[in-house]
Amino acid sequence: MNRARNSIRNIVFGLGGQILNILMSFAMRTVFIHTLDEVYQGVNGTFTNILMLFSLADLGVGTAIIYALYKPIAEDNKVKIQGLMKLYQKAYMIVGFVVIALGLITLPFLEYLVKDANIPDLHLIFMLFVINTASGYFFSYKGSLITAHQKNYIVTNVIYGTSILCYGIQMIVMSLTHNYILTLSIQVGTNALQGIITMFIADRMYPYIRGKNNSVLPKKDRKAIFKSMGSLMFYRAGQVVINGTDSLIISSIVGVKEAGVYSNYSLLTTTVKNLLQQVFNACTASIGNMAATESNRRKYKVYNAVFFGNFWMFGFAAVCFYVLFNPFVTIWAGKDLLLDQTMVVFIVLNFYLVGMRNVNTTFRDTMGVFEEGKFIPIISAAVNIGISILTAKTFGLIGAFIGTTVSMLTTLVWMEPVVLFKHGFHRSPLPYFMKYIVYFVVTLLTALLTNFLAGLLGNSGLMVFAGKFLICMIVPNVIFYLLFHKTEEFQLLARQVKSVLGRKLGRKKRA
Repeated sequence: MNRARNSIRNIVFGLGGQILNILMSFAMRTVFIHTLDEVYQGVNGTFTNILMLFSLADLGVGTAIIYALYKPIAEDNKVKIQGLMKLYQKAYMIVGFVVIALGLITLPFLEYLVKDANIPDLHLIFMLFVINTASGYFFSYKGSLITAHQKNYIVTNVIYGTSILCYGIQMIVMSLTHNYILTLSIQVGTNALQGIITMFIADRMYPYIRGKNNSVLPKKDRKAIFKSMGSLMFYRAGQVVINGTDSLIISSIVGVKEAGVYSNYSLLTTTVKNLLQQVFNACTASIGNMAATESNRRKYKVYNAVFFGNFWMFGFAAVCFYVLFNPFVTIWAGKDLLLDQTMVVFIVLNFYLVGMRNVNTTFRDTMGVFEEGKFIPIISAAVNIGISILTAKTFGLIGAFIGTTVSMLTTLVWMEPVVLFKHGFHRSPLPYFMKYIVYFVVTLLTALLTNFLAGLLGNSGLMVFAGKFLICMIVPNVIFYLLFHKTEEFQLLARQVKSVLGRKLGRKKRA
């Protein structure tokens, strides 16, 4: 029950912080749109994606070491934890300096990556992005120990607290000065502050990691970690390509202004994805603890429940995006920054496909199934880049989205679960695929029905949007409930939530 309680606590704090962060990020983007040229929006999205590519330098260090932490934490083996944290620190220091080196190497080629952009101090802007990313590696490693102890809510409180502070200061500075460089500098400073605060809290919670650390991991453990890192590097590459190349391909082939228009849509999908991802981040350490202590049968049962919960969240979100995307952008940013509805369909489809992978990647990382499927993301990345470049040159903006969709459908959607089920659960993946198809068809039909009902209200106006929003809140959830409330997965999730909430309410009454 401690696992469930910790997960619920992590979810509550994570979602609360994320919602506040969303509100501030939208306020920030609104100020951005109205104070700076749209070219800066494109540059912001492009540089963000370039730095995402640089994150390949971490070689899966974080995931490998966090996975290695679950068992010694469950056994309270402080010596081994010290050894792992020492290795983690050294590895992330190296990664941080590698990111800076990659940034310096990239400087002469910026003009080729940012098409038709005439921006002063472009190189300085890029290096601020580089420093911001590198500082995260220098200061973040101790926060992972808090997360592995199933107390991710502490880390998220620090992250969102400093982020909200950053957004507030940035909006004031941007409104008063219209200075993009100064705005970025504030972000660099608050990101460093975030890492320092997290390190201080970790030192207070786990004093045995403070000061000089002479612990050395046994050769056997180091070898296992390096083996995991070697496999995770491939997964990292695939993740970066899927999430980070669309804007880069658009800006370099189609144009930076088009990348700026897409960045508004990307902000919305990324924001919601991060919000929903909080649920998985909150549960990851608990799942890792379960993977280290429970039977395969129990893990498989929990997997099915989590998979169902994942479908409900991302299916519901996909329906909302399909119906509300362009109406919202019209109100928020204006008709001049709208994308064609066909492009919206591809953006929503990619959002759904990526989101539905969450359960597989979470269980893969917590069960240590790294080696067996390491080449899958490389195949996916090659397909993605090849098709995206070809179709972007031929069809323009929509071509980048087509490449992402095709790469996921031909590789990740079916290859990843096959590997997980074979090497993790040791059973057939056929029931998984049957459920996946059912969930997809239900989401598709629900989206069409919801869009039809929302369309009856008309096309424009704030009140019309409010009506469509209300329909999106009610229709998908009612349909999902009616279709699935008697399933074992729904019942398991409901019992877990009721149990935890009941205990909390009971404690409050006694108090």
